[in-house]
Amino acid sequence: MAVRSLVGRVRCDGRDAETIGSDEFIHEERVVDHLLFTDQAVNLPQRFTWGGECRVEVDVNAKLLATGDEAMEVWGECRFYEGESTSSSDLEDTQPFRFVVPKATVGSQPIVNETRLVNSEVVGQDDWAIVRFGLKNRSAD
Repeated sequence: MAVRSLVGRVRCDGRDAETIGSDEFIHEERVVDHLLFTDQAVNLPQRFTWGGECRVEVDVNAKLLATGDEAMEVWGECRFYEGESTSSSDLEDTQPFRFVVPKATVGSQPIVNETRLVNSEVVGQDDWAIVRFGLKNRSAD
């Protein structure tokens, strides 16, 4: 069974637009460093909150593919909530994502993937979030 290391960052940028007072923003980054084994999916959930009203939940799944080239597949869904508090169940937008992270070589850059989310209501369309992945597939040694 092969093993590789998925490393990098997940970043959330967003705005909670206010009609009274200043808009509230998030620029938060989380480190990813996890061992992946051939065809064994792992779940690496992320949760970001800001402004007292906005929340982004990211269901991140990853696995090392048994394709012989040691590539990893990363997939999942981003959900954007905006309501009376950061625990609101008022879902505004949801976007799936899926991408491949090939085996890193010397000098290779992280694989970048971006998911954009916006408030679906007429009042509140200035609320948004962007989830960015910057990931590398490294040797586990």
